[in-house]
Amino acid sequence: MKTNARAVVIGGGAIGVSIAYHLAKYGWKDVVLVEKHELTSGSTWMAAGNVSFFHSSYYGTQVNMKSIEIFKNLEKETGQSTGWHTTGSIRTADNKDRMDELGYFYSMSKCLGLDVDWVDTAKMKELHPLMNTEGLLGGLYWPDDGDVDPNSMTQAMAAGARKYGAELNLHTLVTAIEQKPNGEWLVKTDKGDITCENVINAAGLWAPEVARMVGLEIPSIAIAHTHILYEKINAVEERDVMLPLVRDPDRSIYLRQEMDSLILGMYEKYGQQWKATGVPWDYAQTELNADIDNIAENIEHGIHRFPVLGDTGFKHVTAGPITYTPNGDPLVGPAYPLKNFYHACGYSFGITQAGGIGHHLAGWIMNGEPEIDLWNMDSRRYGSYANWAYNREKIADTYPRLYSIIYPNEWRDAARPNKTSPIYEYQKQAGGAFADYYGWECPNYFADNEEDTKEKPSWRRNNSFKYVDAECKHVMNNVGLLDLTRFVKTRISGPGARAWLDKMTCQKLPAKDGGLALSPMLDNDGKFKTDMTVSRTSENDYFCVTASVGKRHDQHWMIQNLPSDGSVIMEDLTYKMGCLVIAGPKSRDLLAKASHGDVSNEGFKFSTTKELYVGRVKCRVNRMNYVGELGFEIFHPIDQQIPLFNHLMEIGKEFDLKMFGMHAMESMRIEKGYLAWKCEMNRHHTPLETNVAWTVKMDKDFIGKEALQKQKEEGIKQKLACMVVEVKDSDPYGYNGIYKGDERVGITSAGAYGHRVDKSIALGYVSPELAVPGTKLEVEILGKKRPAEVVAMPLYDPKNEKTKA
Repeated sequence: MKTNARAVVIGGGAIGVSIAYHLAKYGWKDVVLVEKHELTSGSTWMAAGNVSFFHSSYYGTQVNMKSIEIFKNLEKETGQSTGWHTTGSIRTADNKDRMDELGYFYSMSKCLGLDVDWVDTAKMKELHPLMNTEGLLGGLYWPDDGDVDPNSMTQAMAAGARKYGAELNLHTLVTAIEQKPNGEWLVKTDKGDITCENVINAAGLWAPEVARMVGLEIPSIAIAHTHILYEKINAVEERDVMLPLVRDPDRSIYLRQEMDSLILGMYEKYGQQWKATGVPWDYAQTELNADIDNIAENIEHGIHRFPVLGDTGFKHVTAGPITYTPNGDPLVGPAYPLKNFYHACGYSFGITQAGGIGHHLAGWIMNGEPEIDLWNMDSRRYGSYANWAYNREKIADTYPRLYSIIYPNEWRDAARPNKTSPIYEYQKQAGGAFADYYGWECPNYFADNEEDTKEKPSWRRNNSFKYVDAECKHVMNNVGLLDLTRFVKTRISGPGARAWLDKMTCQKLPAKDGGLALSPMLDNDGKFKTDMTVSRTSENDYFCVTASVGKRHDQHWMIQNLPSDGSVIMEDLTYKMGCLVIAGPKSRDLLAKASHGDVSNEGFKFSTTKELYVGRVKCRVNRMNYVGELGFEIFHPIDQQIPLFNHLMEIGKEFDLKMFGMHAMESMRIEKGYLAWKCEMNRHHTPLETNVAWTVKMDKDFIGKEALQKQKEEGIKQKLACMVVEVKDSDPYGYNGIYKGDERVGITSAGAYGHRVDKSIALGYVSPELAVPGTKLEVEILGKKRPAEVVAMPLYDPKNEKTKA
């Protein structure tokens, strides 16, 4: 066994072997994989092997696409069969909400160039004659989906890894991991130690234990998953063409052909967590005891949809452990706050994504950034609140709902609340309808009755619509208060602070104390890394604010780039400071009466910051907001939030001050064309393609400058546009296709109803020649194309007269 390596992959399941294979294939020869038993002996061995293009996210779908491409070509490359069969797959719907969901994913699949079609019950019956289509409204059919033999596929990638020079060590147990003073990792095993630059935790069932070796806690727990292989079925054996995989998500079952029979899989109501406190190290490829009573309802569902199962006996019932995370998506990428330590674990659909994630994570490790935006599976999407106990509660709700309808506005109650602002109880009393944002309880809107404090999930306008409308118009005409305590607040100080922060952002830092600037951070390719505002409090002291959901992502980027000489000090103020925003034409009058200091337009100019006493609370107030009205962000010690809030609300009675929520903020920011992180600002876009190109200052040095210089010379190929869309009751979301005639010419990044302008709005990227106001386009919403027209951005207050009043 090698004692030195560029990368050590821990875990010999489909995921770990794929990563080793791709690292070696792409040029790293000193790659070592260690597996405590045989390859595939954790969860891979018992997987059903279904491989589908379908995924709930745009980029997750691309991972699946890459997997299928790899699986189809592995045998030619390695000489080892993967057992791939192209069978096609059907996803059914028996209610209107499910049809809406399928409509959204139909459009998204088309945007990615996938072959997908609507099918009615007659077509389903033609594709799968053994299927009872009673009660179904329709479905989608992907003809290129299929299945693979998990063991054969993994062995094929192992053969490829060895071919390209990787070393695979079986029956080698990792016992400890340490970091040396020079930053290298020391992976200790029962066969010897390996010094390496990078470690990848692909340990599957044991990933939490491996994470604990480096001081981390990750939310991943095993649940016993069951699928049933039936006895031979003559009607299957006699077919010349394989039957398609069928998913009936409304009955939480899937069924596919296996040789001369059928396999029925399920997600039962009561998922049985297995060895939740830690899977024994000596477990390997052993079946668990199947609880037939626990899955009886799903078996009945299978018989209803496929009556032949009722006349066929069980050949084998397989129950084995599969890992689950709070939302069912894996944990991938850099591990906060470490350097050169990566996760690739928490997979519940690991076979489907094994090939693709090996490709994408290898590229991420080798090049510093992923080829596509993988935020939906980034391990840093969870904070410290997502601990073992949280995940245990969460997956008890997630597992039986893995096939539930995916809504854009569903906020499940399990394992909540976690983090609350001090004024949480006041928000509840005011009728707050809460959602979970990075563990924070935040009101999406405020209702006037108990029933409406629960938002009804839908792809169409729901019970929140009238409240959001009222909130937006109230902010437009009066003054509203928004709680953004969840903002990430980071102080950067020290003798090297100005020079370091200036290089971290493409924007010039404020030149004077009290200056405030929108300051995007970019990656080395010039793409958006994060959105950030920077306030200068003194020459080498800055107050930085970023989005709450990106806390670990953004602060990790800062940590990784900090100088080693200690000249820059980074302090996390997120949980020490709250933020209350007041916005609307009466906000200055309110602040003037509530504070001690000059808040006139002359004394407190737009895009500046100052310290003010608001009541008895010393605050840092930024004259900036995210809704496009005159407004102020009031940052304050979090332990003084309640007296501050009560003071503002009491003074605010004179000005009709009312609270508003996140839905109203989203509507208003889209009306203003303000960008959102991981919507308009992601791994695929640069500032030059947007309306914040003005933040790019090419007369200074910054991360990503070289890439932007090249883009500037070559010209941008896409540009952010604002479109007004003709709809009835279903507004645009992200990842709707944009069409010019029959040609797809772009994709939306976000959308909402603009209540101040009374129009349905989409933001999205198209070619520069189509981003001209007046261009007629179409936006596909829930599977139907809707007329759209490009309009000047911003649509609301285009001269910024309100914000700068």
